[in-house]
Amino acid sequence: MASAAEKVATATFAHAEPEPLKPERIKQQDFPLDRMGPVLSAAVEAISKKAFVPASLAAQSVLAACSLAVQPHFNVTLPTGQERPTSLFLVSIAESGDRKSTSDDNAMAAIREFEHELEEAHGHQKATAALQQSAWDEAKRATTQRVKNQGREALEEAYRDLGPRPEGPVEPTIIIRTGTTQGLLKRFVTARPSLGLMSDEGGSWLGGYGMTEDNRLATISTLSDFWDGKTVQMLTSSEGYTALRGRRLTFHLMVQPIVADRLLGDAEALGQGFLSRLLVSHPESLAGTRFVDPTIPADPVAEEGLSMFQDRLSRIIRADMPVDDAGMVLKPRALLLSHQAKLMWWAFYNAIEARLGPDGDLQSVKGFVGKLPEMAARLAANIAVFEHGVRTSEIDAEALSRGIALAEFYLSEALRLFGQQSVPTIYEDAQKVSDWLKNKWSENLISVSAISGKGPASLRNRSDHIRDIIAVLVRHNHLTEQPNGGMISGKKARLVWRVLIGRD
Repeated sequence: MASAAEKVATATFAHAEPEPLKPERIKQQDFPLDRMGPVLSAAVEAISKKAFVPASLAAQSVLAACSLAVQPHFNVTLPTGQERPTSLFLVSIAESGDRKSTSDDNAMAAIREFEHELEEAHGHQKATAALQQSAWDEAKRATTQRVKNQGREALEEAYRDLGPRPEGPVEPTIIIRTGTTQGLLKRFVTARPSLGLMSDEGGSWLGGYGMTEDNRLATISTLSDFWDGKTVQMLTSSEGYTALRGRRLTFHLMVQPIVADRLLGDAEALGQGFLSRLLVSHPESLAGTRFVDPTIPADPVAEEGLSMFQDRLSRIIRADMPVDDAGMVLKPRALLLSHQAKLMWWAFYNAIEARLGPDGDLQSVKGFVGKLPEMAARLAANIAVFEHGVRTSEIDAEALSRGIALAEFYLSEALRLFGQQSVPTIYEDAQKVSDWLKNKWSENLISVSAISGKGPASLRNRSDHIRDIIAVLVRHNHLTEQPNGGMISGKKARLVWRVLIGRD
């Protein structure tokens, strides 16, 4: 016969319904894969299959690679007459283990191969430059000794004949993964004028020095200037003032949801218009569904699509950049919209402007919507150049319609993601415990020691924190305290809670 404690442990009681621990977001819309154009859509589909990632995550990696290759060659001329960069700023949100880096590795392979070749060549160029500089230094000393007694004018003339001191080779960097904003600016002084700030561990950048309270505003302002194509100013006590003209930056950070919440809920980032410059995607995780049949061979069509993309990407990234005589200031060509594309662009502008009135459905993302027509043109420019090569001179109506379709997807993401308040860590951890209780714990009672010893791995042996988590779960009706203790795994426990979540 069951004891009284066992009867209590297995009894069913009326209780309040559990309340959500975090606000639920609307699910992501389907990514408009068919609107990317043949080459880009084939690449996205291939990466999605190879890396087992959602199409919207693979698309972020592909668009980032495309932007990095295209941005030094073109500015897009808007129907307003403004010339704007084609650079894209992207943020991809996915949990650890959702294969963010695998997606990026597949998309960026041709660029990383080119960067590796530049690094190898740089070693030889640096050695040659060192010899040339030593020879110049010796020649200057000899010239000074020979002419110094002939007066200043003779010395100036001799130095003019000698010419400027040979410069060292441009640094081979294309992709920057970590560092500070000042480090990025210094790299632009000595490296290629077209760079990518791109990391599959974006939390290290968002949590770094540049985004501390004292430096966040300067970082946001600097990145916004790069997006706008402005001259970026650098002023330090040690190196003085430098104006960085004709530089281009692609920005792609892959971050976990808890880090993204801090960025998307940042009032300063929103108020400064930084969020309005971001194309954000937060797909549902595919974890638990990525099963493999090893008897099925690799899809040759997907492999061919990815190979075609890498070949096109390689040609564009290796094309000579249009630069000034010193090779450090970009001179991008203007990419115009066709007459029909201009009419389509204005129609899109008017359609979303009509939704910004007092009763409009886009009021909550007004800043983002203000830049959306330009986003559509930038996306269309990348698609057009990628389909037709660096000799293209026009964005036709078909390319712009594709850019608008992608812009509308990112608008739907902005509506469901922007302005969300950061969820405190305690609620994130409480959700982990609640999910574990619902899916992994079969008994009706639970204790601190049971969670500490058998619960989610990241929370084990953290008894004090688990007590705080339990308090949250009690307030939200996921648990209720059992006043007289009870049996857990066949052992008597003095302080226990009845599990309400996932129980009828």
